[in-house]
Amino acid sequence: MAIKAPRPARRAAAHPLGVPISMIRIRKEIDQTLHYLVTVELDRGRTETLTIGQMSSPGQIAKEIGGVSEHLSRDPNVAKEQVAALIAAAPNETKTAVEYGGWKEREAYIGPNLRRGRGWDRYVWSGTVSPGAILAAGTFWGWRQEVAALCAESSYLAFAQLAALAGPVLYWADLPEGAVFHLAGKSSTGKTTTARVAASFDGPPDSHANWHQSDRRTGENAAIRCDRAYILNAAEKAKREDLRAILSSITHGLVEGGSKRYAAAVKATLPDLRIRSPILSNGNRSGAEMARIAGLPWDEQEAARFITIPVPPREEGGIVDRPKGLEPGYAADLIARLEVGMKRHHGRALGRWLDHVWAHRGRVNGLIEEFVETVQPADAYHGRIARKFGLIYATGTIAVGTGFLPWKADLPLSVVRRLYRRALAALQEGCPVEALVALREALLDPAVFPDIGAAKELVLDDDRVAGFRFSRAEGEFVAIRQEKLSAVLGKTTEPAVLIGALEEAGVIEGGHGARRGKQLHVRLISRANRCIVTKPRCLVIRADALAAFVEAAGRGRRSDEDAIVVA
Repeated sequence: MAIKAPRPARRAAAHPLGVPISMIRIRKEIDQTLHYLVTVELDRGRTETLTIGQMSSPGQIAKEIGGVSEHLSRDPNVAKEQVAALIAAAPNETKTAVEYGGWKEREAYIGPNLRRGRGWDRYVWSGTVSPGAILAAGTFWGWRQEVAALCAESSYLAFAQLAALAGPVLYWADLPEGAVFHLAGKSSTGKTTTARVAASFDGPPDSHANWHQSDRRTGENAAIRCDRAYILNAAEKAKREDLRAILSSITHGLVEGGSKRYAAAVKATLPDLRIRSPILSNGNRSGAEMARIAGLPWDEQEAARFITIPVPPREEGGIVDRPKGLEPGYAADLIARLEVGMKRHHGRALGRWLDHVWAHRGRVNGLIEEFVETVQPADAYHGRIARKFGLIYATGTIAVGTGFLPWKADLPLSVVRRLYRRALAALQEGCPVEALVALREALLDPAVFPDIGAAKELVLDDDRVAGFRFSRAEGEFVAIRQEKLSAVLGKTTEPAVLIGALEEAGVIEGGHGARRGKQLHVRLISRANRCIVTKPRCLVIRADALAAFVEAAGRGRRSDEDAIVVA
């Protein structure tokens, strides 16, 4: 608006009649407080915005505006009159000020320089502008051809691309909880490239987050990415304390749509955050392995929330599992071309994709059910996981069907179904049913695992003895002699596989230092070779924990076999 100087004789009359200051009434979305949003035009096309509480006096408002603009009079009385004129000219409608982007009231998507859907004119952006919005480069069509098109040669790159696109789709999906997809595999298999590809959708390829951050920072970053994918790279670089905090925050906070709750005393500075983002993560270890390192429990609940998808080793091509060329070095060349494409074109696709999401939002749940019906999960637990993969399938079907992605029509189903099956296989890895059966039979055989109670000596009359049961004040325990596991398991599996599964489950009691076994104050006496072993080193496990492990590990391994239960 143009503010006229009320008293021409005063100093303010020297200013031009058109003063570049505007004001609107806003209500902050995060706490519902009322403010004025003041926009001041500076030199060279720059602007600055101020958020000032509506309970502030005209003098206080004038002082804040005067701190960034010379267009208000230095005479306090004149400045108050100018502020009064600004307030009188402000529209009566109160707009909602948005600090965290995303879908609002099922009608509009609001973000930095982004307003889509309907009713978007009732909102204004008052948050910070992300680096991705500032550092966008190239064109959408360049990104589509030089980045998205190449991803069709990798199930993992294509899946990562769809996970990024699923950010604004998740809001329209009737899922009881969010989805975390964690790509796990050895180094130099291309996992970081998947994070970069996903990040290039709405920002620079290196704009993804990492695992080295606090619990609160994890929540804040996820809130900033509300209705966009949250990308976490390189879990192996996190310190143990960070790993514990972030993994717990993801599985018991972010997936449920919120961050840590804070007491009223700190709520003003650390408000609760709204989280709604598919999470794409990667690292050298699976979720279960990370939980064991961090000392966290990990069962079906966590595994269904933090879904591990194994990545093939480098010898098998790593992430490039659908190459068009078979010549040596083709996979490395593909990644190199992809890196060039991402550097030239990034951050230009979100706005265009939002138009497609809005137009096809009513199809999302039907497509999720279509995927579930296609893969036919064996039970409700697998169905829970299948619906999350169904979100990615729905995203891909819309993206390809609208021409947003230059892929063949059957690619989304092929990619998502393949990684869904790999995720289910990962749940079953580590301990084949045959090994569990062999272990169960051995545990039930007193000749293989004799019960010595509280005794301090065991005579080995039978060469089949693979361990023993014993008692102490804390309860009943099983000691397993590692060198005898081969005889117990036979050809079913390698002992290291079973031991690894026991370690992953966190049931083995820790030894001294970094050693796996634990020394016991028991003498093993072999009459056959006249040998006495004092304080043998064994794998020590509580009897009830071992029974629970065998039962849980056996559940769902094969559709035609019941869970294994140790009597």
